[in-house]
Amino acid sequence: MAGSIRRYLILVWMVAGLQVLSAAQNAPPQNPPAQSPGSDDASARTAPAAALSAIAGMQTEGGTEDASSDLPQIPALLGGMGISTAFVSELERSNYLRGGVNVGATYDDNPLLAPSGQVSNTSESIFPNIKIDESSSRMHWMLGYAGGLTVNQKITNQNQGSHNLNFDSQYRLSPHVNLRVAENFSLTTGFFDAGNGTEVIAGSGELNSSLITPLATQRSSVTTVETNYHFALNDLIGASGSFYDSHFTNVPTGIELTNSETASGSAFWLHRIFRGDWGGTSYRFDRLTFNLGGGEARVHSVFAVDTLNLSKRFTLTGFVGPQYSENQGLALGGSQPTHWNGWSVAGGAEGGWQNQRTSVSAGYSRIISDGGGLLGAVRLQTVHGTFRRELVPGWAAALNASHGTNQSIIMPSTSSASSINFTSAGISLERNVGKSVGLRLGYSHDFEEQFFVPTVLAQTFDASRNRFFVTLSYQWAKPLGM
Repeated sequence: MAGSIRRYLILVWMVAGLQVLSAAQNAPPQNPPAQSPGSDDASARTAPAAALSAIAGMQTEGGTEDASSDLPQIPALLGGMGISTAFVSELERSNYLRGGVNVGATYDDNPLLAPSGQVSNTSESIFPNIKIDESSSRMHWMLGYAGGLTVNQKITNQNQGSHNLNFDSQYRLSPHVNLRVAENFSLTTGFFDAGNGTEVIAGSGELNSSLITPLATQRSSVTTVETNYHFALNDLIGASGSFYDSHFTNVPTGIELTNSETASGSAFWLHRIFRGDWGGTSYRFDRLTFNLGGGEARVHSVFAVDTLNLSKRFTLTGFVGPQYSENQGLALGGSQPTHWNGWSVAGGAEGGWQNQRTSVSAGYSRIISDGGGLLGAVRLQTVHGTFRRELVPGWAAALNASHGTNQSIIMPSTSSASSINFTSAGISLERNVGKSVGLRLGYSHDFEEQFFVPTVLAQTFDASRNRFFVTLSYQWAKPLGM
């Protein structure tokens, strides 16, 4: 906890210093946008001007890069931001103070993920949220917080407040150098996805999301720092670092969850092959540690990388290359900690397309990752897809599905699973009334299959659940500045 507090203080001081420097270097607007006196409506003022010249990964108003530039958006693998599933019409403008409250209810027929004798649970939650989003010609930063209470009808010992703090800043150090600093902290009980009003930072070093854990309290934080230098017309270099930690408390009796920490660093070079297509290479190092069994994995990766942007609506990124891991802990099928090394091939691709009424994203990856609280280090293969469509004005539907295979490399204990397969599918319906009131309801089905080591014939520990949820939200926005 002390380490997390120190990181937050460093981030606060960094933002304050960059904001002062940015204000000193920004020229005053020549023609301030007109606004009616006393008006707080976000639509009453024109959108803020875009940055003077976008740098790779520098997001301007609306979540897109400056129209005058075809520099690439840095892939999440290299520390950049992930692909958004928002419609073009939903991308938020900057220089606003936003806030609101979300009230939701969820029914889960197996929150403890028991293979038999399931106990269902209904929960109600309320989450106020607030976010500030501000841009200038040199800086774009966002700070959001959501916090509230979830009350469970049957599992009352899990009644507890949840918090999510999200910070993301991008700063142009010079006309050709960009810096990004991001931090996400969350303290949650159960599920914190009922429309809390903040976005989780995408990028490297995050928790393995292809696994689900039983209802427990989780404290986690993700810190990301990325910089890039456009040193030639068709060449770009950069580096990024991230740190992720996850800790579980209030774990149900008979359940064992693994605390983990992941530190990552990468350096990359990209060369423009043709307009909108940048390819290159990267080196990445990951250090994964676990509290159970003293397990540790050090992973070295060399990737060929390509990122393709077409018409600012279609993005495709891909990577492939060898991984070399240095492992310490319980090997698969072992009974005593040991050291061993190994080679593997990693790779993946992710694409996204969006227009005014439709968005589609899909991806596949094969890489060494953490075990999501259930395993140690794993060789993870995932495939996922999302489709969103505006049916009629004010109504939108979404479909999503994913499948993950987690093969243990380091086991937290001799009784842990050798591998876990996870499949999830869901559908949701959204209704927006103007810009202030929203309704979201949906259903999801999850199935998890665990394979164990101790017996000669592999045992299975299968669990599934069905979840129904509904969320009602009220949001407001107030423009900042003139």
